[in-house]
Amino acid sequence: MHALVAAAVSAIFRVVPLACSGERLVVAGGGVLRIADGATCSRFAPGRAAAIALDADGRVAPVPDASDARPAADLPRSAYLLAPAHAADADQTEIVNVRIDVAVPPRTPPGDDVYLSTERSNWSPSEVRMNRVDARHFRLDLQVHRGARVAFRVTRGSYATLERDASRALPPAHVAGGEPGAQVTVTVAAWADID
Repeated sequence: MHALVAAAVSAIFRVVPLACSGERLVVAGGGVLRIADGATCSRFAPGRAAAIALDADGRVAPVPDASDARPAADLPRSAYLLAPAHAADADQTEIVNVRIDVAVPPRTPPGDDVYLSTERSNWSPSEVRMNRVDARHFRLDLQVHRGARVAFRVTRGSYATLERDASRALPPAHVAGGEPGAQVTVTVAAWADID
């Protein structure tokens, strides 16, 4: 199938999937792409770059990683169900605050700071330090363009201290949407460096 899809298009693009369900693939930058018939979500690993090609209907299918893949920003708007955050929309100039509340596990070292790592910084583990509310709760008002979506993860300042889910796997990135009054609550189940 990949050869047929690749032959039907003139370009291959690189995206970073954030979530996938049914025929919809959410990608970094806030866009939602339509998945081609026969393609499945299992081919898209959240948080890992993927090469995609468009079929004649503007639907995407994964292709083997291609070094000549063009950036996702070059994808035509017709491929999206929801336009990406970088699209030139009228409300993109307005900045809104998105409140992010994070609860950390009891075994978190009491003196450690908590940070957000976002796609905006290419996942820098100490991009934005959160404000401490109490021993186990942190808060941040993140400024986002209205209508944009920002994917983020929680860390204690390094890649070795990334959040983990209850099974100790890296959870899918959280997504903050740029709407007035938006709030995201995250509960960190575990840390990569603490058993």
